[in-house]
Amino acid sequence: MLHTPPWVRFHDAGRLHFLWEDAVRSAKDLGSEAQAAPVLRTALKIEPRARMALAVALTEWIVWRFEGLHVRSAPGAFIEAAWCATADPRYLRFFELAPVEWRGPVEGPLWCAMTHLRHAISVGVDFPRYLNDALSYLTRLAFHVQPTSGPLMAWLPLVLDRLALVYPAPPEDPLPDLFSRDLSARMGPWVAREVFDLAIPVDGNTGRAFLEETLATARREENPFLVTPEELLAAGFSGTPYELRNPRPGGRAKTLLVARDRQLPSTPTNHG
Repeated sequence: MLHTPPWVRFHDAGRLHFLWEDAVRSAKDLGSEAQAAPVLRTALKIEPRARMALAVALTEWIVWRFEGLHVRSAPGAFIEAAWCATADPRYLRFFELAPVEWRGPVEGPLWCAMTHLRHAISVGVDFPRYLNDALSYLTRLAFHVQPTSGPLMAWLPLVLDRLALVYPAPPEDPLPDLFSRDLSARMGPWVAREVFDLAIPVDGNTGRAFLEETLATARREENPFLVTPEELLAAGFSGTPYELRNPRPGGRAKTLLVARDRQLPSTPTNHG
């Protein structure tokens, strides 16, 4: 199981300072479009896998913000499964969480984050609009539930710059995979979770190692949000489930050293 990453940081996480109404969960009720505009601009410039990884990273700011304020194991397991699904979206099991069972200012936002990200991962490669919509929603939701916006506000623009530099989208393929037979191969280079830690230099070779380790751990622990290999094969999955195949030819992430003057300022950490 994954744990809170070092780049997710909070001030006074144990207190809830935001308004929440379970009957109102749309994007228009969660801040302004200006908060999400830089995210959407970057999303149009980067590889699909990097775009999906960004959505998972934003969801981490929501999930871990509520760590210690509920007793559910599902959000943490879902984050692990979502990272696995950046290897191949078909790994993520279809599920629906009953909103009446996820209510209030803690579990309500968790329901929203998990539901929006699940849909974005499932269809976002073939229908980028849904992934972009989720990026907009998750950005606003993440800002809405933070104890203070400072850490997220400092982290986000630097991460967007990093993704644009390391995972630029290639020219559009004139012969795409029309029948969606190999989603993973069309998504671009592997993306490691540590790409979102601005204190660590980006090494384009770490993505594969991270995903292999995460896939192995999730399978060993029988993550309930993952489809079994038998189910994948029965559905026509080609190749060996949960073994990484090479992405699109020529899809290589760049290596980027950390610029000392671009690191985040040091702030107190409180993970609830």
